[in-house]
Amino acid sequence: MLSTNSTWTNLTTLKLSGNEIDDKGAAALSKNTTWAKLRTLDLSYNEIHVEGASALSTNTTWNNLAYLDITNGLIGLIDDESISVPKARWSQAKIKK
Repeated sequence: MLSTNSTWTNLTTLKLSGNEIDDKGAAALSKNTTWAKLRTLDLSYNEIHVEGASALSTNTTWNNLAYLDITNGLIGLIDDESISVPKARWSQAKIKK
């Protein structure tokens, strides 16, 4: 499983656009503890809802995250309130929704 990868310690960019990742997949990704240098995470064009976005925000390793792309991925209405959890976690990051 990708989220348990422990060899990409220098990973700075991860593009997983269009991979049909859902809330369960996002929750699995959020458990990664290796990618401390991750700066860009592209999860656009997946099937991540607010639950998955909230799960992503629980990751405590991605402290350098500067860009999170979840465009065309959240199914349903997206407003600033529904994405506030990731914004609170990565206040320095640009979150594209």
